[in-house]
Amino acid sequence: MISFHFKINDSFRAYSTHPITVPKSQVSYQELFDTGLDKGDLTIIWPKGERARGHMYHGEAGYGSYYQIRTYGEESPPKYLVEGEQVLVLLVNDVSTSYAIIEYRE
Repeated sequence: MISFHFKINDSFRAYSTHPITVPKSQVSYQELFDTGLDKGDLTIIWPKGERARGHMYHGEAGYGSYYQIRTYGEESPPKYLVEGEQVLVLLVNDVSTSYAIIEYRE
């Protein structure tokens, strides 16, 4: 299991894929690769149990490689997740399914 903290931001609220960037400062990208969580579909579980279809996206920018958890275009996060809130993101790889579990940070 991999975990990191994420602050709900404007890009999460505004973009159709609702990206959650996996921060290099909290997560070893090698660990993402080693656990098989660096690519593929994810089941996203929101704080109150709602589910959405998503995937792990890998991209390159001027500052280097990055990973994002993204929803598919027709999937929207719950409206109760508001900008500025802190959440805990747990990435778990089961036998045939990967999950991104979003929990309120305590």
